[in-house]
Amino acid sequence: MHRIDSNGAVDGKWQAGNPAIGQKATQIPADWMNAIQEALCYVIETAGITLEKGDDSQLYDAIIALLEGIVGDGGGAVPTTRKVLAAGLASGGGDLVADRTITVTKASAAEVTSQTRDDVAVTPLGLAGLVGLSVSGTAWIIKIGSVVMQVFDGVAQANTTTIISLPQAYTENNRGAWANGGSSDNDAQDNGPWVNGRGLTTVSVYSSIDAARSVQILSIGK
Repeated sequence: MHRIDSNGAVDGKWQAGNPAIGQKATQIPADWMNAIQEALCYVIETAGITLEKGDDSQLYDAIIALLEGIVGDGGGAVPTTRKVLAAGLASGGGDLVADRTITVTKASAAEVTSQTRDDVAVTPLGLAGLVGLSVSGTAWIIKIGSVVMQVFDGVAQANTTTIISLPQAYTENNRGAWANGGSSDNDAQDNGPWVNGRGLTTVSVYSSIDAARSVQILSIGK
């Protein structure tokens, strides 16, 4: 195929001609007419249609037939007996006689916590409330599944046990708690404070220092 390039053509386009300025009309060359003819005939014959003089619908029929071969049930279409198969975490699928849906089931928060299913996908929403960090004042509360780690500040009173409330109460167990703080002195009485008790809502910190001291507590529970 090519654009017209015979005498009188300008930039590949036909010209009607203008005798007033000496411009010639574009000539109709045999090679261009043959190119048009053969291009059209190629479409019709490729669709398996025999050329027939006087049948002006053959080009249309050829285009429809070729399109059906691509997107319908024609010879070029994917056979409807072929299947879309689901594997791994996906389910659904089926043959191509109808629309098919592939589904990946998401895990619930409870399923993420139980860690028993192996056929569902974990989404960010499924992790919500199970893995994350929340900040309350100077306290950090870190959750990993059912385990909760709390880092928070408190004050250990002088020469006594101080009860310090947890930023967040545990529901099952306070597995461990540690205190960091004290005095920069080297006297024997400056060895505290230390955790001497823990519960679901509080930790107990004993200090033998003669003045109140700021402490930082790390507690782990669930």
